[in-house]
This record gives sequence, C-alpha cells and structure tokens, in this order.
Amino acid sequence: MSSLHPLLNRVRLTHLRLLVAIADSGSLLAAAQLLHMSQPAATKALKQMEAGLGETLVTRTATGSALTPVGHLLCHRARQVLAELRDAEHDIELFHEGHVGQVIVGSLPVATTSLVPQAVSRLNQDHPGIALRVFEGSSESLFPRLMQGDLDVLIGRFWLGEQSGLVNEPLFDSEFRIAAGAHHPLAAHAGLTLDDLLTYPWILPPPSDHFRVAIDDFFRYRRVRPPAHIVETTAYGVVRGLLRTTNMVVLLPEVTLRDDVRDGFIRWLPLNLELRLPPVGIVRVAQRPVAPAVQTWLRYVRQSAADLLTPPAPGAPL
Repeated sequence: MSSLHPLLNRVRLTHLRLLVAIADSGSLLAAAQLLHMSQPAATKALKQMEAGLGETLVTRTATGSALTPVGHLLCHRARQVLAELRDAEHDIELFHEGHVGQVIVGSLPVATTSLVPQAVSRLNQDHPGIALRVFEGSSESLFPRLMQGDLDVLIGRFWLGEQSGLVNEPLFDSEFRIAAGAHHPLAAHAGLTLDDLLTYPWILPPPSDHFRVAIDDFFRYRRVRPPAHIVETTAYGVVRGLLRTTNMVVLLPEVTLRDDVRDGFIRWLPLNLELRLPPVGIVRVAQRPVAPAVQTWLRYVRQSAADLLTPPAPGAPL
C-alpha cells in the first residue's frame, strides 16, 4: 500500500474544494467560477494535487470534466473534511457566544437545594450544548479546588478572610429560620422560646463549618447553653430525612427548605433567632478569565437568585 503522506503534506483545502466543485459542476471552468478562481489557476491547482498524489483525479469528457474512480474516492472524503470544518467553524462561533463549552461548578450546601438546581434546569433547556458538572461540598473542600483551577466558579457564602485572590459577587441575603417536621409537637405551638427548642435534639453542621461557628457564637452571645443532643451533618438529604422522621429541629436558610414547606412535609417554627451571615454569592478567582460558557451559566444563576427573592404568592405556606 502506498503512503498517504503526500495527501497530508501536499494537498491543501483549496485542492479539496476544487475537486468537490468539479464533481458538482461537471467542468473545470464552472468549478473555477464557483470558487472565484481563474481557469489557469484552477488548472494549476488540479495538476499540483494530482502530482502530489501521483494519481489522475479528473479526465476530460465531451461535455466537460469527470472524476476518475480515485477522484470519486478522494472527493467523498473531501466532502467529509469540508463538512467537519464548517461544523468546527460553527462550534467556534457558538463557543464565543457562550452556547457550548464546559462549566465546572462548586456548590456549597446553601445553594444546593434551590438556587443551583433551578439554574441548571434553565441552562439545560436553553443551552444543551453546555456540559455542566456540579460538585457539592464544604468550604474546606471546595475553596482549595477553586484556587487550584479545578472549579470555574463556586456558589455559596464567602467569608471574609476565606482566601485571597478571589472575587465575590453577592446574590442575596438569606433569612434563617427554625425548621421541624410537620408532625413535630411544636409545629402548632404559639409563643415559642429558645428554651422550648433546646428540649429537642438539633441538627447542626460539624464544628469546622463556618455556619456552626456562627451558631455557637449566637448561643454564646446570649449566654445560652447550646443543644446537648445533636447530629452533625451538612447533607441536606440527611437533614430532610431526619426532619420528616424524627422530632429534631434545624436552623437553616429559608430558601433551602422552601419546596418541602410548600409541600407540607416540613414546617417553619414561629421563632426568629435573628441570625445573620454573609450573603449567598458567586465566587471566582480574580485573575482567571471567565470563559463564554461560564458567563452564560452565571446569567442563569443570577436569574434564579432573583426568583428566589420573589415573595411567595398569597396563601402559600411560609
């Protein structure tokens, strides 16, 4: 079998376009006109291609020009090459417009139940060409990955002093409320106090979590002994399951359990602890360029965040 290196080294795109044009038009002259070439230039290009391959690709006929069997073989491949290049050009246009690409997202627990799923759903509907990978984790696990370049952006809370070299775009402040299962003895209790809640087991983040530090500070500031019986987790699936099957209570941002409250599985208890934490936002590395696909993803995150701030409809459970 002869080497194909002459094809790779000597045949140019102009040659392939000319061969396809000859096949489509039936003559070298018509092909030259289609490609806006002079006939001598087209004739020269054809001879260069045939010399480079050592094959006759086109023969003269009574009505014009026709491809030889080898010419037909090469023309079939040439059409595929040109089609791939047109697709590649289209892909590049889509990339620069933010319609295709890959986005790797880190999601802290506060953004996992509502904000990120809503943004993902809308993005997939409008831009199926963008491949999205979402990793849930704690600040301890995700912020280093963001700094190392493993994540494009992180959605969650940014605490002052978390990391240098990061940019934080606040999206919304979240109200914190006490949640319990709909069956909980305190669910219909009016005039609750913090002491009432402390008689029940609590679900808390682990001690290393920023949120846990804030809760501990809250109790310390009010000179109240923190809950004695606790389960430590930041996994919202576990939290939801415990609330629905036990008498545990939990302090969480209102947006995280909004759907469960609406569906009647979980109730907000009538006690405001007035706990304030940094806003939920978009965090990224300051010096790293934001790819078009990432910019597109962030537009949907901002839209979903704005929707979360919309007050519930009249009559909706709070």
